[in-house]
Amino acid sequence: MDDEKLIPDLSNWRKYNGNEFSIEDWIVGEGNVNFAIAYSFLFWPEFLEYDDCIIFKNHFDKTNFENWKNTEYIKNYAQIESVLNHIHILDLFGTDEKKDEVTYEQILFLGKKLCEIYSAKLKHEFPEKKFIFDFNGDEKLTAFDEYEITFYQEKNLNRMTKCGT
Repeated sequence: MDDEKLIPDLSNWRKYNGNEFSIEDWIVGEGNVNFAIAYSFLFWPEFLEYDDCIIFKNHFDKTNFENWKNTEYIKNYAQIESVLNHIHILDLFGTDEKKDEVTYEQILFLGKKLCEIYSAKLKHEFPEKKFIFDFNGDEKLTAFDEYEITFYQEKNLNRMTKCGT
């Protein structure tokens, strides 16, 4: 994919610095340590295990989890994991003004990349568990804020909640 479509600001930098100007060069010019550290939490998140479910640590609340277990339309534990682990791609871009600048190509790239990264992290931390990832990036949705990723454990598809028995 064309890196200037993913990072439109690169073309401006290349006008002044030449076509050899790389993404790494752009990071040196535009980035800062605060953003680098903050993005590390997004790109290599912490997970926790609760009731044999794997959840993003920053998404977990015990009361909320227990409420989902007792929700009438939740039939299995994979649904709980899926709900608690979902991320709307557009929510990662901050203010509505900045969200207006986002393209479908950027959403598609980031969604796929996050699935790859989270898959690697989960395999590293939980090598005995099998995860399924969902990203609706192949669908043409009417609004960008509908694009999301999530994951759940394959075994939890058959692990029923009280309402799914």
